[in-house]
Amino acid sequence: MPKVSTPRTSRAKVPASSPSLRSGASRPAMWRVLEIHKIIRTGKYPNCSSLAKEIEVTTKTIQRDVTFMREQLGLPLEYDPLKHGYYYTREVHEFPMLHLSRNDLVALFLARHALEPLRGTRLERMLTESFSKIANACPGEISIEWHELDEAFSVKASGVLPADVTLFGDLLDAVRACREVSFDYHKLTGSKPEQRTVHPYHVGQIEHGWYLLAHDPVRKAVRTFALQRITNLSLLKAKFERNPQFNARDHLGGGFGVWSYAGEEKRTHEVHIRFEGYAARVVAERLWHSTQAIRKLKPDGSVIEFQADLSGLEEITRWVLSWGSKARVLGPPELKSRVREELAGMMKSSG
Repeated sequence: MPKVSTPRTSRAKVPASSPSLRSGASRPAMWRVLEIHKIIRTGKYPNCSSLAKEIEVTTKTIQRDVTFMREQLGLPLEYDPLKHGYYYTREVHEFPMLHLSRNDLVALFLARHALEPLRGTRLERMLTESFSKIANACPGEISIEWHELDEAFSVKASGVLPADVTLFGDLLDAVRACREVSFDYHKLTGSKPEQRTVHPYHVGQIEHGWYLLAHDPVRKAVRTFALQRITNLSLLKAKFERNPQFNARDHLGGGFGVWSYAGEEKRTHEVHIRFEGYAARVVAERLWHSTQAIRKLKPDGSVIEFQADLSGLEEITRWVLSWGSKARVLGPPELKSRVREELAGMMKSSG
């Protein structure tokens, strides 16, 4: 992984009881800077004292880290004297710490796949957290989105084929060079692959599935393509101008997984689902969507209500069905109808 230089500071002997020897001080400087960045992005205007307490270091350490973020990383970080805390003067979508080469990104791709046999273990959760911190620092057009979303299509658990690595690397080259690509794509609902020529914007992973976000000139919209259903990729000589307003997080933010509802009629569905038993506990333990809210209907947490604001209902329908009798849709009516229709279809096909 690329090294990040930090300002040199003189070391002084510190008593064993000093707060600088707490857990935060033993972490790498890069970890502290990423934590500060994350806290500032919440908009809570943290200051040196509150940051030092949360990260468990001294205020002098925080002051050095803040200076490094301003002077070395060029982040728009300022102090508000009225609110007594730091803030960004403009939105920071990309963290300019890691500048990864194609080889670095391919190595991450392979390493992430190597975690498949560990899925569900404590070690997998620990390593995934580490990968996520690296992912947050990747360039915006080639980032790795490891969100806690099970609705993404899973990758092959048996290993990574050489063709997968070649495809991944070629797509990275196309994104960076703003070169058009053509390939055969087999949609989930299609009977056979169809050829597509697109402008690749972003390569990323959502949980266990890898995706290409690309502008399709024919359809005049950004589309999402699962890498495992792309074949016969060709990098074309033609170049394109990437839309500077495009942001992968915004594009996928309204959906419940990899589906994007951008370009469709602007709608927000306020989803309410009741969970009970083991499902209530599992759902309450994880972040499924950025807008989610969870309310306990029983003090012991055995029954909860899950609420989220979504732009579409495709994936949330499948998610509800995956919990079986432990989930009950409270609203909206459209989601209730979708679930009923799917259940009726299942009963008919199994009858």
